[in-house]
Amino acid sequence: MRLEDLTIALRPRQPWEAADLGCALVRRDYGQVLLLWLISAVPLWILLALLLRDHPHVFALTAWWLKPLYDRLPLYYLSRAAFGSKPSFKETLREWPRLWSRFLLSALLIRRLSSIRSFALPIWMLEGQRGKAVKRRLRALAVDGGSSGTSVTWVFVKLELAVWLGIMALVSSLGPASGLPDWSELFLDSESYLDMPNAELWSSYVLYLCAMTVVEPFYVGAGFGLYLNSRTKIEGWDIELVFRRMAARLRPIAMAALAFFFILPGALTAQESPSKPQTRQAVTDALKEILAKPEFKEHSRTQRVWIPDQTEEVKNSQATMSNGPVLGRVFYGLAIAVVAVLLILAARWLILNKHLFLSGRFKSKHRPEAGPKVIMGLDITRESLPTDIVKAARAAWVEEQPKEALSLLYRGMLSRLVELRRLPIRDSDTEDDCLLKVAQMGDTAVTEFFRHLTLAWVRMAYAGVTPGTMEFEDLCRTWPFLPSATAVRQHVIKKAALVLLLLPHLIGCEGHWEEINLPQGYEGKARTNPFLAAQQLLEIYGHQVERLPTLNELPEPEHGVIIVSGESGMPEARARQLLAWANEGGHLIYAVAGCAPYNDWGMFSGLSSYVYTGNEERADPILETLGVQLESAGNLKALIETFQKMSNLEDPSPPDSQTSKDLPPSDKADEIAPRLKIPNPEPPDVPTLRSSMKVGKDTFEVDFVDVLKLSLNRPLANQEQVSGRVDQAPALSLVHGLGRVTILNHARPLRNRFLDENDHARWLLALVGEESCVVKFIVTLQSSFWALLWDRAWMPLVGLALLTMTWLWLHMPRFGPLRQVALHDTKHFAEHISALGQFFYRLKRPDVLFKAAADAVRVRALRRYPHLVNLDDEALIQLLSETSTLPKDRIREAFKNTEKVAGHEVVRRLQDLQTLKSALS
Repeated sequence: MRLEDLTIALRPRQPWEAADLGCALVRRDYGQVLLLWLISAVPLWILLALLLRDHPHVFALTAWWLKPLYDRLPLYYLSRAAFGSKPSFKETLREWPRLWSRFLLSALLIRRLSSIRSFALPIWMLEGQRGKAVKRRLRALAVDGGSSGTSVTWVFVKLELAVWLGIMALVSSLGPASGLPDWSELFLDSESYLDMPNAELWSSYVLYLCAMTVVEPFYVGAGFGLYLNSRTKIEGWDIELVFRRMAARLRPIAMAALAFFFILPGALTAQESPSKPQTRQAVTDALKEILAKPEFKEHSRTQRVWIPDQTEEVKNSQATMSNGPVLGRVFYGLAIAVVAVLLILAARWLILNKHLFLSGRFKSKHRPEAGPKVIMGLDITRESLPTDIVKAARAAWVEEQPKEALSLLYRGMLSRLVELRRLPIRDSDTEDDCLLKVAQMGDTAVTEFFRHLTLAWVRMAYAGVTPGTMEFEDLCRTWPFLPSATAVRQHVIKKAALVLLLLPHLIGCEGHWEEINLPQGYEGKARTNPFLAAQQLLEIYGHQVERLPTLNELPEPEHGVIIVSGESGMPEARARQLLAWANEGGHLIYAVAGCAPYNDWGMFSGLSSYVYTGNEERADPILETLGVQLESAGNLKALIETFQKMSNLEDPSPPDSQTSKDLPPSDKADEIAPRLKIPNPEPPDVPTLRSSMKVGKDTFEVDFVDVLKLSLNRPLANQEQVSGRVDQAPALSLVHGLGRVTILNHARPLRNRFLDENDHARWLLALVGEESCVVKFIVTLQSSFWALLWDRAWMPLVGLALLTMTWLWLHMPRFGPLRQVALHDTKHFAEHISALGQFFYRLKRPDVLFKAAADAVRVRALRRYPHLVNLDDEALIQLLSETSTLPKDRIREAFKNTEKVAGHEVVRRLQDLQTLKSALS
């Protein structure tokens, strides 16, 4: 671990500040820390619960005693995250056995009751020392943080106890009336805690484990914060870090001095200074090494395209140029019409024959209901029919069995329609019903044939009228399920595909297929992070680089650079914050657009989004404050049209008329043919403008996007630079207070694909500076809706969630506890109705409900007045009348057990019984 990688500001702190720093580290990654805690603790708790299920006290003591083991995985994660290298989930789990086995016995026996356990845990687990060296190290660091570690331990013990009591109070208020211990009685009589049932003890200890899970990770973080603070004070980490950064800043100066002394004689001899070429070459070599990595590999795909031959056009160039567009439109319209007709026919055929494409597996999962086997006394199963139905029908006709012949045709028709077309007929349908359902299928030919067949069959079956020989032959000849007819239907798609393949030849087009390579750009990290190469280059030159999804914490102004874009919108509060930071000495590099992770190989040709125009819906607060105006891209529409023309096979700009007239036909054809031979596989780039940008004493050649222009409404001040003119500038570098704001019309020169062009890499290093600093690339300054909702309204959301859970617990049985209603000893009388009322009322048995409620009243009355045990109900009714002020006849009617009672009487009787029971309480 290097001190330069620390993600926290090193400085001597007060003990409470150090503990709060550790808790902040836990809060930053609380989800991951809590998950590691649960993975290491919950399986062990489950195992202990299974082994000690009859001894809850022993389970609780054992789970509490093993707390030093639970702390080790969270500490490992926090220590790595503090130094900027958060371990992955798998990496942490691989360290689990080693962490638990290190100092296992001493941690659970000798040092278990140590009051500085969280402060000493990093010394035992992270420094890799053993034996007496660990003890000496602990004594040395405890001089500063030992007493604070004891205070932290006592504070978190009380905090854990408070959380435990709070959770118990919450569960007691939301839980059922019975089944949970009465905590008020336990506080008054603590000895009764030992006499509690095991179920209540287990519920209490489970709540304690929940409290431990919530509090213990923060206890580990507080101890780790004290450990870092102690080492900072004793070992001077902050001073060491300052010297290291100073050495990093002075290293280039020392190298330059050495180069001056060693190279000066040769330079004087040659009378030229090779220092700048060496600097340029070093940056170029470093960038080549970066771009040679696998993540910067440029991917491509191969695509086959149809290239029309231009032989006839070369021979008849004049006719081609005059008639080509007209013939092209005619052929194009004809092709669209043919394809549309074929698609309609194919879709209709697929709808009518969709059952042919269902696989066996799909049929087994979604098998429709089997059709009827017998209709109107006719067996239509496949087993009852011959293979060739038409042949068998003709044989029966020759044998002078016309009814059998028509029966074969009619049964076969119904069998094929049910099996192949899923005809939804029932065994009770008549001939007319079958004909109506066949007509609903929408197949005109099948419907017409079935109508003639049904008419012939009805006449033969019911009237005894034999059809003529010609009519029977027509039925056999037009049978729709002949092999030839089926084959014609099944080859529609094949014929359509053949027509599509022959379409170019049918319309007179000649050409050939050719494979071209289409660039796809980067993949992986280089695709999603457009500044990955710039970040790695800055890291090579000693800068601390970080890419963040949103701006959380500003670096120190004297040693910080922020690169951000305003294309997703710049909030005014963020703009004021960034400008105030730059005013204190920071360097803000503000790109109007171009920081989004789009594909540099596919976005330029279409301009499908405002990649180059930023956010024009509202004024930019940073540009307004600095007095910079952004010229609207008025030529954007024309630029898009130009790109669309460039993507076609023809040249977007017509050839010069004079030159075209002077050329002979053959030369003119040779000029046109190369443009029409093959499309350009790489999309055209946006127009760029090469301009000089001065940083300090050096001048750099940079290719800026020539779509947006920046203009400054004031003259340049001292130490301010501009690329080009002040009123038409692609980049401005302005002084703002003690710092600087550099405005770019687009971040294209800093992106992965273009960083190695011209002086882009050297210009980036010059913008950041030679001194080692913290560089932050910000993806966006606007948080997502859910992040804003959580940051601004987390308290109402948590309160709403608690209210919802409370309501579900109290009103929804599936969310609430599993409770058993005691019919004769219940806290609320309404539970009788909720448990028994609905069920027996729907069964029209209110007598059972009345009996249960009346028995509950009798039991309570006898408990309160034991002398009524040997008396009859009249004495009880007399006493209840005096107590509840209800008339005796209503009380007598309430105790009466009757089966049939009107609905309003049920409600009145239950209300009377509830009144009687309330009067006895």
